[in-house]
Amino acid sequence: MWMSIMILCASMNASSCMVITGNELHTSKEKCFEDSIAKANKAITYPQVFQARPFCQVIPGTEKPKDEVEI
Repeated sequence: MWMSIMILCASMNASSCMVITGNELHTSKEKCFEDSIAKANKAITYPQVFQARPFCQVIPGTEKPKDEVEI
């Protein structure tokens, strides 16, 4: 399972940045990035947001064993 993460910054100063996580988990990295990118694109439309960066993180222990990976 994958969790979407976004870093939002109000200015060029790093102390203006905050990390926001999504409340839903995604079954694949691709779906996670689709969601995270869409949210970052929406966030950047607000004048309070200087920069928005989408990320995804795999939740340890939820990934499939290598022999069960779907192709």
